[in-house]
Amino acid sequence: MYKLVVFDLDGTLADTLADLAAAVNHALSLRGLPVHSTEAYRYFVGNGADNLMARALGDNFTPELARQLKEDFSAYYGEHSLDATADYPGAADLLDRLSADGIMTAVISNKPDAFVPRIMSALYPDHSFTRLSGQRSGIPRKPDPTSLVMLMDDLGVSAADTLYVGDSDVDVAFGHGAGVKVCGVSWGFRGVEELRASGADMIADTAAQLQDIIYEYD
Repeated sequence: MYKLVVFDLDGTLADTLADLAAAVNHALSLRGLPVHSTEAYRYFVGNGADNLMARALGDNFTPELARQLKEDFSAYYGEHSLDATADYPGAADLLDRLSADGIMTAVISNKPDAFVPRIMSALYPDHSFTRLSGQRSGIPRKPDPTSLVMLMDDLGVSAADTLYVGDSDVDVAFGHGAGVKVCGVSWGFRGVEELRASGADMIADTAAQLQDIIYEYD
């Protein structure tokens, strides 16, 4: 078994798409700017809030407008981040099993750091993660592997004993950059084709399949 399983958040442990889309669209509408469909946000999210703002603005992008948009987004999302956000089927049971067997679990996300513990504690109130990390000042965002390497060093766990789980090409590059195997999840925002093209080592279609992958590792 792996000793440490590290998860992405958006599209992996939490279906946050509708709330993210609503928050950015709210910020756009305050300025009379075009809004986007929820589906469009599948390809806007994943590289941090700054890139999310830039993608949502498109041709209207300016650094100052992006800064203002991020402020309005953050204020609205802080109040509405759990309106429609939900866990994925079987994820809570998987986390319970890992905890019972002494496998450490962590989250590393490009979501602003303040939102990560709030969402995880709401969706998984009975699970104790070893570490919850979002985007923080001074730590490069994914796919730069710094945060994962730091986590493994802090916990004294080797790359060979660590699995990273995510739903996008960013996650695959992140895990591989740190020297760990990556299991993609097909239920996330990006889908199987992107995970295969980016070189995911394994792909799970359900939480039960992900559990099998974790426990079959020798």
